[in-house]
Amino acid sequence: MLFRSCPEGIWEFEIVKSFARQSQFDNVKTKDNPEGWEWSLWLDTTVNGTRYRVFDSIPATHKTRINEVLSATGRPKLRDNKDHQFDEANLEGERVRVRVWHTKAGKARAGDYMKADEPKKAAPSRAKVDTSEIPF
Repeated sequence: MLFRSCPEGIWEFEIVKSFARQSQFDNVKTKDNPEGWEWSLWLDTTVNGTRYRVFDSIPATHKTRINEVLSATGRPKLRDNKDHQFDEANLEGERVRVRVWHTKAGKARAGDYMKADEPKKAAPSRAKVDTSEIPF
Protein backbone atom coordinates (compact mmCIF):
# COMPACT_ATOMS: atom_id res chain seq x y z
CA MET A 1 0.00 0.00 0.00
CA LEU A 2 1.46 3.36 -1.02
CA PHE A 3 -0.88 5.75 0.79
CA ARG A 4 1.06 6.28 4.02
CA SER A 5 3.82 8.87 4.18
CA CYS A 6 7.37 7.50 4.17
CA PRO A 7 9.06 8.01 7.55
CA GLU A 8 11.78 10.65 7.82
CA GLY A 9 15.35 9.43 7.56
CA ILE A 10 17.83 8.18 4.99
CA TRP A 11 16.47 5.29 2.93
CA GLU A 12 17.58 3.42 -0.16
CA PHE A 13 15.15 3.95 -3.04
CA GLU A 14 14.68 2.53 -6.51
CA ILE A 15 13.89 5.02 -9.27
CA VAL A 16 10.77 3.47 -10.81
CA LYS A 17 9.84 6.36 -13.11
CA SER A 18 11.95 9.17 -14.49
CA PHE A 19 10.60 11.54 -17.13
CA ALA A 20 10.49 15.16 -18.27
CA ARG A 21 7.20 17.05 -18.19
CA GLN A 22 5.81 20.55 -18.22
CA SER A 23 4.76 21.71 -14.78
CA GLN A 24 1.20 22.80 -14.15
CA PHE A 25 2.44 25.35 -11.62
CA ASP A 26 3.35 28.91 -12.62
CA ASN A 27 6.16 29.19 -10.05
CA VAL A 28 8.27 26.77 -12.14
CA LYS A 29 7.96 28.99 -15.22
CA THR A 30 10.78 31.53 -15.33
CA LYS A 31 12.61 33.65 -17.89
CA ASP A 32 15.13 30.80 -18.30
CA ASN A 33 12.39 28.13 -18.34
CA PRO A 34 9.29 29.80 -19.87
CA GLU A 35 7.51 26.51 -20.59
CA GLY A 36 8.05 25.20 -17.05
CA TRP A 37 9.94 22.00 -17.86
CA GLU A 38 10.82 19.80 -14.90
CA TRP A 39 12.26 16.37 -14.22
CA SER A 40 9.83 14.09 -12.41
CA LEU A 41 11.09 11.16 -10.31
CA TRP A 42 9.06 8.40 -8.67
CA LEU A 43 11.06 6.73 -5.89
CA ASP A 44 10.04 3.45 -4.17
CA THR A 45 11.40 1.95 -0.95
CA THR A 46 10.41 -0.58 1.69
CA VAL A 47 10.80 0.37 5.35
CA ASN A 48 10.04 -2.24 8.04
CA GLY A 49 8.05 -4.31 5.55
CA THR A 50 5.92 -1.38 4.30
CA ARG A 51 6.32 -0.06 0.76
CA TYR A 52 6.43 3.70 0.20
CA ARG A 53 6.63 6.00 -2.81
CA VAL A 54 8.12 9.50 -2.74
CA PHE A 55 7.78 11.91 -5.68
CA ASP A 56 10.30 14.56 -6.63
CA SER A 57 10.01 17.26 -9.30
CA ILE A 58 13.12 19.21 -10.20
CA PRO A 59 12.79 22.30 -12.44
CA ALA A 60 15.07 22.19 -15.49
CA THR A 61 16.86 25.33 -14.29
CA HIS A 62 17.97 23.72 -10.99
CA LYS A 63 21.19 22.21 -12.34
CA THR A 64 22.75 21.78 -8.89
CA ARG A 65 19.88 19.52 -7.82
CA ILE A 66 19.93 17.64 -11.14
CA ASN A 67 23.69 17.10 -10.73
CA GLU A 68 23.10 15.73 -7.22
CA VAL A 69 20.79 13.05 -8.62
CA LEU A 70 23.10 12.27 -11.56
CA SER A 71 26.08 11.97 -9.22
CA ALA A 72 24.13 9.63 -6.92
CA THR A 73 23.50 7.31 -9.88
CA GLY A 74 27.12 7.48 -11.10
CA ARG A 75 26.26 9.55 -14.18
CA PRO A 76 28.39 12.51 -15.33
CA LYS A 77 27.25 15.91 -14.09
CA LEU A 78 25.83 18.61 -16.33
CA ARG A 79 28.30 21.38 -17.06
CA ASP A 80 27.24 25.00 -16.66
CA ASN A 81 28.89 26.16 -19.86
CA LYS A 82 27.20 23.59 -22.12
CA ASP A 83 23.60 22.60 -22.65
CA HIS A 84 24.18 18.90 -21.97
CA GLN A 85 21.34 16.49 -22.69
CA PHE A 86 20.69 13.18 -20.93
CA ASP A 87 17.98 10.56 -21.25
CA GLU A 88 16.17 10.61 -17.92
CA ALA A 89 14.40 7.30 -18.67
CA ASN A 90 17.80 5.53 -18.46
CA LEU A 91 17.76 6.15 -14.70
CA GLU A 92 14.79 3.84 -14.12
CA GLY A 93 15.84 0.86 -12.01
CA GLU A 94 18.80 2.71 -10.44
CA ARG A 95 19.16 2.65 -6.64
CA VAL A 96 19.95 5.80 -4.66
CA ARG A 97 19.89 6.84 -1.02
CA VAL A 98 17.61 9.75 -0.24
CA ARG A 99 17.13 11.82 2.89
CA VAL A 100 13.35 12.06 3.39
CA TRP A 101 11.77 14.97 5.28
CA HIS A 102 8.15 15.94 5.94
CA THR A 103 6.28 19.12 5.10
CA LYS A 104 4.10 20.82 7.72
CA ALA A 105 1.17 18.97 6.13
CA GLY A 106 2.96 15.65 6.74
CA LYS A 107 3.83 14.86 3.11
CA ALA A 108 7.15 13.11 2.49
CA ARG A 109 9.64 15.01 0.32
CA ALA A 110 12.98 13.96 -1.15
CA GLY A 111 15.92 15.84 0.29
CA ASP A 112 19.58 15.03 -0.35
CA TYR A 113 20.52 12.31 -2.86
CA MET A 114 23.50 10.03 -2.17
CA LYS A 115 25.02 6.99 -3.85
CA ALA A 116 23.34 3.78 -2.73
CA ASP A 117 26.63 2.40 -1.38
CA GLU A 118 27.73 5.69 0.21
CA PRO A 119 28.02 5.28 3.99
CA LYS A 120 26.26 7.67 6.32
CA LYS A 121 28.52 10.51 7.41
CA ALA A 122 29.54 10.18 11.04
CA ALA A 123 28.88 13.08 13.33
CA PRO A 124 32.01 14.85 14.57
CA SER A 125 33.19 13.62 17.93
CA ARG A 126 35.79 14.66 20.48
CA ALA A 127 38.58 12.24 21.25
CA LYS A 128 39.59 11.85 24.88
CA VAL A 129 43.18 12.85 25.46
CA ASP A 130 45.34 11.66 28.31
CA THR A 131 46.56 14.95 29.81
CA SER A 132 49.09 13.26 32.13
CA GLU A 133 51.55 12.94 29.22
CA ILE A 134 51.54 16.69 28.36
CA PRO A 135 54.78 18.30 29.69
CA PHE A 136 53.35 21.72 30.60
